[in-house]
Amino acid sequence: MGTAVVLLILAALAAVAVRSVWKNHKSGKSCSCGGDCPHCKGCH
Repeated sequence: MGTAVVLLILAALAAVAVRSVWKNHKSGKSCSCGGDCPHCKGCH
């Protein structure tokens, strides 16, 4: 029973993380260049 609860909590945390990354990607906030904007071509 305890294992199932821990798995559900971990699944929920993973879902929140994926949702956050997806929302950032959709809003254009994600940047694969590491944030070094002066040296990045077309990141933003």
